[in-house]
Amino acid sequence: MKYDYVVIGGGSAGYVAGSVLARKKAKTLVIEKEKFGGVCVNAGCVPSIFLSDISFILSRFQEIGNYKGLSVSVENGNFFKKRDEIVEYLSSAGRKLVEDAGSEVELGEAKISGGEILVNEKKIEFNRLILASGSIPNPPRIRGIENAISEDEAVNLHSVPESMVVIGGGYAGVEIAQFFARLGSKVSLLTRGKIISELDSEARSILLDSLEWDGIEVIEGCCIRSIEGEKVLTDKGEFRGEIVVYATGRRPNLPVGIGELGLEIREDGIVANQEMRTSNPKILVAGDVVNRRKKVAHVAMLEGIISSLNAMGGNYTIDYLHVPQVIYTDPQIAVAGDKGRAIKISKFPLTASTRALIRGEREGYAKIGIDCDGKIVYGEVVADTAEDLINLISLAIRAKMTCEEIAFSALTHPSLSEAIENACRSFFNLDVDRFKGMKD
Repeated sequence: MKYDYVVIGGGSAGYVAGSVLARKKAKTLVIEKEKFGGVCVNAGCVPSIFLSDISFILSRFQEIGNYKGLSVSVENGNFFKKRDEIVEYLSSAGRKLVEDAGSEVELGEAKISGGEILVNEKKIEFNRLILASGSIPNPPRIRGIENAISEDEAVNLHSVPESMVVIGGGYAGVEIAQFFARLGSKVSLLTRGKIISELDSEARSILLDSLEWDGIEVIEGCCIRSIEGEKVLTDKGEFRGEIVVYATGRRPNLPVGIGELGLEIREDGIVANQEMRTSNPKILVAGDVVNRRKKVAHVAMLEGIISSLNAMGGNYTIDYLHVPQVIYTDPQIAVAGDKGRAIKISKFPLTASTRALIRGEREGYAKIGIDCDGKIVYGEVVADTAEDLINLISLAIRAKMTCEEIAFSALTHPSLSEAIENACRSFFNLDVDRFKGMKD
């Protein structure tokens, strides 16, 4: 069987690429090894954020209710079942979207051999191939690592362990540690360096305070020697967990036989340019399989669009500078842009936000960085809704907007997004929603 385009992978990048190609009336096949939705739907964003939301409700609703003059109580229920239902719905929806667009689907492991693709004993020929096979957890080289589970398995547990040790201080490790602590586990979080080391000191301080408030034992600068059953032995003592989790990064999930394609492959993935083209003119790539630092679903989806359009002769490019990243902790922490390009930074605290006062969640701030031309090149938000607020900054960076353009806009009042507007106004001493002597 021969196709115009074959996409390997039905995750965030693959289902988008396959849908775009099929909508353009191309004969398209999407091959998925297991479940549509990839890491995001099945073992990342969706189950993790669901559990984070549940832990927020259980730990904060009574506090927020009291703030607003209500008596609120929350009873535990079978939230794991609801999580599984949502994951299954979104996974099946991914396949249905691809088929609705007009693409064919094949479930099975794709192997590359002799310039063709083998799947379920079928030989598949193609004019262009898009590799979107995603990533898998990368276990650390620790003796006894087989006694631990991966981050993917942790977010799919069906019970709350009495105790847990999380190895890894990145986004996934911190998120897992916090929501399981709030769900009732006694959690130790161990990391070789600092917790989310790329954050600036202010955001890290807020995060560490939050983790401490939740009773999480955070051990930074820790060398892990071995895992023996429920015991994790380190240079800073022994830690016990009914469940031990490693969240130490991910590596590209490369199809069998990929060496035949003549691609440049590095530790973090397949090398591609900003048009998602590789060293093989017939092969494009998208998603976590690409050699890049920001391995997030929203980038994968955009790469799916760009790779598919360029496979059909387009010349679209991707701009990674504006891409936001969010840590789904409480409060959420989000960043976009390049702080190194900012020559001046201004911040507006949520303690001066009318909407934050009404909500009863006044932790955090919005921070804006500008270059020598006044253009916004960096943004940072710490807030309950940072996942949404950072998008405004991301669009401003993408559009090369100046802080003056936002400062002289009229955003909804009262709203949390005004914090971004006021951060821009503060460059001109126009942030009159806070007292002059009020600290950032």
